[in-house]
Amino acid sequence: MTIIVRLNGGLCNQIFQYAFARSLSKRRGEDFKLDIIPFLTYYKYDPYGLWKFNIKETFAENKDMGGFVWLRKHNSFFSFIYHRFRLNKILQPWYYVERTFMFDLHVFSSKARYFEGFWQSEKYFKDIEDELRQEITLKDPLSAHSEEILRKIKEVNAVSLHVRRYAHEDKSPWHGFCTAEYYAEAMKMIAERTPSPHFFIFSDNYPWVKENFLSVIEGLGFPYTLVENDNDRNGEDLMLMSKCRHYILANSSFSWWGAWLNPSKKKTVIGPKKWFAHAPKNNTKDLLPEDWIRI
Repeated sequence: MTIIVRLNGGLCNQIFQYAFARSLSKRRGEDFKLDIIPFLTYYKYDPYGLWKFNIKETFAENKDMGGFVWLRKHNSFFSFIYHRFRLNKILQPWYYVERTFMFDLHVFSSKARYFEGFWQSEKYFKDIEDELRQEITLKDPLSAHSEEILRKIKEVNAVSLHVRRYAHEDKSPWHGFCTAEYYAEAMKMIAERTPSPHFFIFSDNYPWVKENFLSVIEGLGFPYTLVENDNDRNGEDLMLMSKCRHYILANSSFSWWGAWLNPSKKKTVIGPKKWFAHAPKNNTKDLLPEDWIRI
């Protein structure tokens, strides 16, 4: 039998879903396939991006779905109907939808074949962390620009600082943004914990950073480097983040993975307590590992 895990969202949402699929596959001793149908149909924000990495990549097809092929073509409206009318009782023997944003232990005892969710907690894949860190590496070499940034990262006490602004404006009201006060407090905490920090600023909107954020870090007197890769080099940014020693996260799965891919037990990772601006039902208590700091 084969497990099928649906992919959706940006690059690092996809990595969460892949990590869940790998772990579930290993636990059940079964193969898995990735369903990328959202990127081929209705999902308009981001492309499928895991092709950049050395992952185990096999895609689901209609023939893998049996009598439930129609499930591949659903969108967010179906998810609303699924929860509103409790279709889980009917479909769950075959189709499992993530119940809450918190870690869902019950998923590991499910006999379902098709899984949909975001699975944003390392508790889903902590058991295969070494394998994942080997697989989530780039197939292609870094660009000359990224190689130069990597050289600088290795020369200093590098701290990754991620500023997420969301290119798609309809996403930003739901996610919200981390404030200048958050970043200032986090930088001061890093400086108290580690000597001579040098901040490497990663972002999906560098013009905004230059106009609105650099004054914050300059006012504190910390040295910094703007990474300034194009957004289509997000895989390179992720690898560069992972080579830093410490981390200041945005409310973003991208900076989450940048920090997590670094296996060091000595790293300091600071993230925001409030991850979503307008999602009160999304309890994020399992989102950040226990040794990461929330402020």
